[in-house]
Amino acid sequence: MRKHRTTGRFEDDDEYEDDKVRFGERSLYKELSTGYALLTFMNKNLGGSPGRQGLWLAACLVLVATNPVSAGTTVGRPESQIYQLPLPDYGDSTPWGKYFRQLQDTVATRWYQEIVYYTHRYDYNWGTVTARYTVTPDGSFHNPQVLSNTCGPAMPSAVIRSIRKTWIQPFPAAVVSMATAGLVVEQTFRYWQYDGTNYGLASSYPQLLVNRAPEIGGGQYLNLRKFFDLSRFRFQSRILEATPVNNRLAER
Repeated sequence: MRKHRTTGRFEDDDEYEDDKVRFGERSLYKELSTGYALLTFMNKNLGGSPGRQGLWLAACLVLVATNPVSAGTTVGRPESQIYQLPLPDYGDSTPWGKYFRQLQDTVATRWYQEIVYYTHRYDYNWGTVTARYTVTPDGSFHNPQVLSNTCGPAMPSAVIRSIRKTWIQPFPAAVVSMATAGLVVEQTFRYWQYDGTNYGLASSYPQLLVNRAPEIGGGQYLNLRKFFDLSRFRFQSRILEATPVNNRLAER
C-alpha cells in the first residue's frame, strides 16, 4: 500500500504503477506538444532561412534532452553527500594520521580496561560491537551509541561506559581546521573475532597499549609489524569513519 501524493488516500501497488504510467504519459504529451509548437513557430516565421532554422532546431533538441522526463532521469530532491575524512594508512606521519591513530588507540584501550579491570571478561560473549560517538576539539567525548552488536547484552554496555570514561588531548591545529566543531566517529570493538583487513595493521590492539599512555600519543611508538600473528590478540578495535560534526548536522 502507498499513500497518493495528491489525494492523500492509500492505494495498492497496481494503482501506484498505473499512476506512474499516467504521469509519464502526461509528461511525454507535454513535451511533444512543446516540440510541435516550436517546430510550427520555425516553419511560420523562419520559412526561407535554413541557417536560422538550424539554430532553432538545435535549441529545441537541447531543451528536450535536458528535461528530466525526456532525458529519463528521476525528478526529485538530489541526495546530499556526507563528507568523510580520509582514513590514514598505518604509519601515516601527518598531523591527521597521528591524531587519528591516537584517537583509535585511546578509545580501544579504555574499552580493554573496562573489560579486564572493572568487570569479568568471561561475562562477555564473542562478537563485534560497532558504536558511534562525538569527540569535540577539547578532547571530550559525547553521545555514545551502539549501532550494531553480535556479542550479547553485556558488551554494548561496556563499550558505552568505556567511551564515556575516555579523554584525549585536544585537537592539534591541523585537525581543528578540518573539523572545527568536532568529529562524529564510528568504531568497531571486536572480542575474539579477528578481522585481518589491511593485514590487521589498520586496527588497534589495546592489550599492547595499556602501559603506553595512548591518550597523549604514546601508542605511536608501538610497531605492529614486528608481530608475526596479530590474530592471537583477543581485543581488536578500528575506526570505520570520521565525519566533521558540522557536516553531519547539515545533513540532518
